[in-house]
Formats: sequence, structure tokens, C-alpha cells
Amino acid sequence: MRSLKPLNFYYWSYKRLFVPGLLCAVASSVFAIIVPMIVRQAIDSIPRFVSTYRAFQGTPLESYLYTDFFISLSVFGLIIIGLSIGSGIFSFLMRQTVVVASRHIEYDLRNRLYDQLQSLSHDFYLEHATGDLITRATSDIEQVRRYIGPAIMYTTRAVVTIVTAVTVMFIISPELTLYTLIPMPLLAVAVFLVAKMVHVRSDELQKQYSVLTSKVHEALSGIRVLKAYAREEREAEAFDVESSHYRKRSLSLAMIEAAWRPVFVTLVGSSTLIVVWVGGTLAMAGEITLGNIAEYIIYVALMTFPVAAMGFVITMVQRAAASMARLNEIFDAKPSIPSSNGAERTPIKGGISFNNVSFRHPHSGVLALDNVSFDIPPGSTVAIVGRTGSGKTTLVEMIPRLLDAQEGAVLIDGKNIKSVAVDHIRSAIGYVPQDVFLFSDTVANNISFGEMDAGVDEIERAAAEADLLENVREFKEGFETFVGERGITLSGGQKQRTSISRALIRNPKILIMDDALSAVDVNTERTILSHLRKHFGKRTIVIVSHRVSAVQDADQIIVLDDGRIIERGNHASLLENKGFYASLYHKQQLEQELEALE
Repeated sequence: MRSLKPLNFYYWSYKRLFVPGLLCAVASSVFAIIVPMIVRQAIDSIPRFVSTYRAFQGTPLESYLYTDFFISLSVFGLIIIGLSIGSGIFSFLMRQTVVVASRHIEYDLRNRLYDQLQSLSHDFYLEHATGDLITRATSDIEQVRRYIGPAIMYTTRAVVTIVTAVTVMFIISPELTLYTLIPMPLLAVAVFLVAKMVHVRSDELQKQYSVLTSKVHEALSGIRVLKAYAREEREAEAFDVESSHYRKRSLSLAMIEAAWRPVFVTLVGSSTLIVVWVGGTLAMAGEITLGNIAEYIIYVALMTFPVAAMGFVITMVQRAAASMARLNEIFDAKPSIPSSNGAERTPIKGGISFNNVSFRHPHSGVLALDNVSFDIPPGSTVAIVGRTGSGKTTLVEMIPRLLDAQEGAVLIDGKNIKSVAVDHIRSAIGYVPQDVFLFSDTVANNISFGEMDAGVDEIERAAAEADLLENVREFKEGFETFVGERGITLSGGQKQRTSISRALIRNPKILIMDDALSAVDVNTERTILSHLRKHFGKRTIVIVSHRVSAVQDADQIIVLDDGRIIERGNHASLLENKGFYASLYHKQQLEQELEALE
């Protein structure tokens, strides 16, 4: 149960709710425990009334005795009703405090988990499926909440009820109490065994639920590809297999929980049978009264739910422990790229240097960059060109510190990038990734995501620079057009230009475009580049592209191959070298000429 220890902090934080709640739980149980005593007194008063009534039957006292007995029973009844109402009121107050506290803790856990996920580095998400993380943020936190609230209430009431009831029963008759409690050790063993099996099956169920969630998320995210390749039936079969595994684990857990109930009822019922059998014998011997037998039966009934609740609590604890262990894996994870709190925050001018930088992907082991060195002066434009897999994206992801160099150093304005606060670096960068991502929101909100306080004029200016403004004006709702999940309602080019607008609206000191023009036609590319040229000299621009037309105006062009720099220079000098860049240029020129002839 070590996984549940981090929750102690939250219990202490909300003690103002837990303490009154637990006191109300105690009060509710005490009120309920008093009821059997009143019932015993009421039942034991009946024989005394009968003997007295028979002695004075036919006398003037007969009607007085009958009226007095009726009033006495009515008083007993009112006391029982009052105690029941009091128990109910304290039970209500208990729930209004403890359950409310559990909801507050659920809120805190969910926010803490989200903040932690935001702080973790990119490599963490390469190891964890999105569906699994969603399961932890929803189902696992819900399992923990159920333990925090109901478990504490049930445990408190169970302990108070059982301890008080057993104490009173021992005072009445130690012999009858011992006989009555005979089934209890068997019940404790059954609870232990059930809890152990529930823990194992609950953990397996949660893991399979994560697999199932990931499968659904993956299928819905790739629904276009799935339909394009007519893979619906195969994917449905694969989902059916995973769903079948989940069903089997659910049924296995349900079987254990279902078996627990009849075992519990049988053992508790046997206690009641013992009370009637042994208690009747003792009553005939004059050691206890009939009221004591009724009192015992009610005590056994009162202990029924608490004992059952203890079984449920153990189940909740086991499930919560398994879920909290999964949450702790995230809470304990450390970002591979720390936030650098207290690091330098001097104004960034835009100078970038790579000094003997090497990087090997930790999961695949592929060497992405091998001893790369070059300088980018502030305000200059640099283009990165190379074959697919040559290391272009890995290189540019080191500038906003999405990745860190394993060997060598990346410098910003002459300072090691690791000495500058991460958020400070990223606030000065406009990044257009190769894999365009748009939020399920309006066009305006997707663009202003780069600058949350941007006004309408700034949004329109950024859209115009990305050659998106005319398209948006053609939309029925303009900038308020809802783009759908991942921008599904927009074309590939429109999504890419929206992503470019999001970067441009920041007026960043460093603009990184990772193959950001791949989905637009040549004319649109020219328009976007013409707008970008207005900023040449004002900001540092890093362009990754497979099109020579997009990079030929750059101050410096770097050609990568297998993680190494094989060529560098401007457009003219690289053409004179007649190397890879020149070959790529002539090839693309020929392709454009052939397209023009069609």
C-alpha cells in the first residue's frame, strides 16, 4: 500500500473537512448503536406489563395500566425514531464533508497530473501511448477518489459500530457473544483472500483498459487512412480481440466479487442462527432476557453492513493502490529537459551556434547527428536541406530544446542553451513543425494560440503573411470557422498555412519552419516567402525544406546527409560545387518544366 502514501498530504490539507466528517461518522454510528438497547428495554417491559396487568385485571387500575403501557411503548418508539433521525442527519453531514473533500482531492490530483504531463519532455511521450495516459487521467483518478471518500466513511463507521456492538454484547453475555462471533474469523479470511484476488485482477483490468483506450484513440486519429485502405473490417477484428480480453478480465473480477456476496450472507446468517439457538437456551436458563436476544439480532444486523463494507473497502483500497501506483509513475517521472528555473533570461537576439553536436535516438539507437558544427548570425536566414532521415528535424528541434545534444553544445547568443530558461527560449521562437497540429477550435483561436492576447488586426496580419487571409474570408463564418479535431475540415495546405500564421503572429526573434511549405503549391510558396523576405535581417529564420525554390534566397544553405554536413554555402556557390545540392536543384527544375508542358 506504499503507493497510497502520497495521499496523506491531501488528507492533511483538507483536515477541516475530514475531521468534522469523521466525528459525524462516529456520532451517526453511536446513535444507531443505542437503538438495540431501547428495543431490548421495550421488549423486556412487555412481560412485566403482562404480569402486572393480569394481577390487576378487572380492577379500576386495569385501564390506567393499559394507558401507561401504551404511553411507555410510544415513548420507546419516539426515542427510536429520534435516534434514527439523528443517525441519518449525522450520516448526511458526514457525506457532505468527506465526499466533498474527496472531490476536492480528485480535482487537485487531476490538475497536478495535467501539469506534470505538460512539464515532461518529448521522449516521455515516445514511451507512453496516448490512450494509456488518458486512462490514467480519468479511470485511475476515479478509482483513487472512491477510496478517499467512501472508504474512509465506511471504515470509520465500521470500526465504531463493530467495536461498540461487540463491547456491549460482551457485557450482556460473554458466552453468547463468543458463539455469535465464531463465523467472524472465517469472514476475515474470506475478505483477505478476496482482496488479494481483486488486487491482481483489478490491476490486469486497468492495464487492458489502457490498451483498449489506446486502440480506439489510434483508430479514430487515423480514420482517414483506415478508410482509404479499406481496413475497417480488419481493425474491427483487432479491436474485438482486445475487447474480448477486457471482457474476460472484467468477468474474472466480477466472478470474485459475486462469489463474495453469498459467502458473506451465509456467514452473517449463521451468526443470527447462533443467536437464536444459543440465546434461546440461555434465556430459558434465565441468564439473559428475550429483549437481549432481540438486541443481539439487531446488533448482528447492524454489523452486517459494516463487515460487508470492510470487504468493499479492501476492494477499493486494492483498486486504488493499483491505480495510484500507475499515477505515481507519472508523478515521479522527471523531465529529461528540466525547466531551468532561475536560469538566465536576458533578451534573445537570435544568434545560434552548433558546436560539435551529436545525437543518437535513445529508442532506435540511430545516429541522427554526427559532430555537426555551424553558426547562424542574428537576423540571418539559414536553410537545411537533405534526404529524408538525414537529421534535419532532429537538428532544428534542438533550438527550442525539444531535444538536447548528447555531445557538443548548442549556443544561443554565445551562451550554452542549457543555461537559459527553457520557457524564455521558447517564448522567443515561432515553430512550425513538420507534423501540423491544429486544435479543435476556431481558425482565429488556432492562430492566436501563438500570442493569446492578439487582436483581430494582428490575426489578420499573420494570416495575410501566410497567404491564408483570402481563404478565410471565403469561409462562411470567417475566422470563427470551427476547424474540427486536428483541423480535419481544412485542406492540407490550409492547415499548414494556419500553423505558419500561428508562428508569425508571435513576431518571434527566431522562426523555425520544418518543411512547413510541403503541402502548398509553388505559387503559394512564393507568396509566403515574399512575406518572409520582408523580415530578412529582422529575425533569425531557419527553413527546412526539400524544395530548392524555398531555400535559394537563404544567406546560408546547409546540406545534411546521414547526420553530417556534406555541403554549405549560398545558392550560387553550391551550384558551382556541382554536388548534392546542385543535383537536387537541376532535378527539381526538370520536374517543373515537365509539369509546365502537361
